[in-house]
Amino acid sequence: MKQAKNDRSPPRVLTLRFKNRKTYQRLKHMAGIVGSSMNEIAETAVERELDFLSVDLEARLSETVEALRSWRYSDDDLEQEIRKFGEGEGSVRDPMRSTMTSAAAIDALNIGDLFADSLEQ
Repeated sequence: MKQAKNDRSPPRVLTLRFKNRKTYQRLKHMAGIVGSSMNEIAETAVERELDFLSVDLEARLSETVEALRSWRYSDDDLEQEIRKFGEGEGSVRDPMRSTMTSAAAIDALNIGDLFADSLEQ
């Protein structure tokens, strides 16, 4: 993809690091054969891959939107679900519920005193 004629900003730079040495060698070899720069071939390949990924992502998002559109509660269902949720919240003991302990157990290592001393100085 060539820079637009009226675009006066400098081209963006991205350094590619090839994990697979063979990919780099193939890119270099192909650039020599077709008379293009390695950069031009790499940019075209990235554009094609992005186009492909965009089509796939758009299809998956469309499927998700359709699934969400089909998932509608009637007002009666919603009221019933809210009621069930409330009953479930009130009928089971909360495993994360906190309990109060003695003052000594709260700061067994006297961390509060350490901070209090540094603030007084």
